[in-house]
Amino acid sequence: MSSAFDTIDRHLLLNILKNIFKEAEQRIIRYLLSNTQLSIKLKGSSNTESFKSNIGTPQGDSLSPVLFIVYLEHALKNIWKIKTLYTQNTLELAYADDVDFVSTTEFVNVEIIQKELADFRLNVNTNKTEYTLVQKDGEDWKKVKKVGSLLGDTEDIERRKQLSNLALQKLSSIWIRNDKVKQVTRLNLYRALVKSILLYNCGTWSLTKQEEHKLNTFHRRQLRTILNIKYHTVIKNNTLYQKTGETPISLTILKARWRLFGPILRQAINTPPNVAMSKYFKTEGSKQRGRPKTSIVTTLR
Repeated sequence: MSSAFDTIDRHLLLNILKNIFKEAEQRIIRYLLSNTQLSIKLKGSSNTESFKSNIGTPQGDSLSPVLFIVYLEHALKNIWKIKTLYTQNTLELAYADDVDFVSTTEFVNVEIIQKELADFRLNVNTNKTEYTLVQKDGEDWKKVKKVGSLLGDTEDIERRKQLSNLALQKLSSIWIRNDKVKQVTRLNLYRALVKSILLYNCGTWSLTKQEEHKLNTFHRRQLRTILNIKYHTVIKNNTLYQKTGETPISLTILKARWRLFGPILRQAINTPPNVAMSKYFKTEGSKQRGRPKTSIVTTLR
């Protein structure tokens, strides 16, 4: 979506909310939307005079994302009513304003989607809209980015390493090399500004033992940088972890996996994630030739 929060039709939104919220709740939302004041801050100058806004939802508060999701869901329900748009095996995946249509065929009519969403003043960002063809022996789809991560685990990990190293280098000249900054402060900044980039969405990674070893080595190299330990200085891994209060990165990833899968396994057996796993481990039917691919499910097995 392009500037999705800014283009919502408020009158249409309020009509949608009539079937969801009580009258008192609708009145509060109506009041909040009708009294929206905006101002523009230009670089090098103060804010402009405030002016009233009658479209979109205010950004920066906790209510707007909820209103947008309700609004988008209503728009998508209208699209599903168009019989000629999808095949029977088409799946819709939506996360905030990022929507994917997954189909067993290549037919998904984007023009109809654009037209229907335009009735709700929602604009499809054509520059970011792309087709991804997933094939059994193909590799191109692994380099496609969805919600900040590449679809291929190996590709995504390498990208995360590069991004975290870049963040570390940018901060190096400011505080890492400065002896006046306390070690505790350095480590807190590292965890907030570097390690968080490295581990983004790590709970979905399926790793071999070799890949885990490489990640642990990469993590320790960054910790040595934080402590200003030169490459020729010998220090045991356990000593390094004790000095920094850190643990091997593979353990952090393992915890993230179970935070993801724990709630899924506690759900009913007929929920979509559990149905998908049951089909994955099904013994009947044809098996793919060659060595089985590493996946998140087999990693936790």
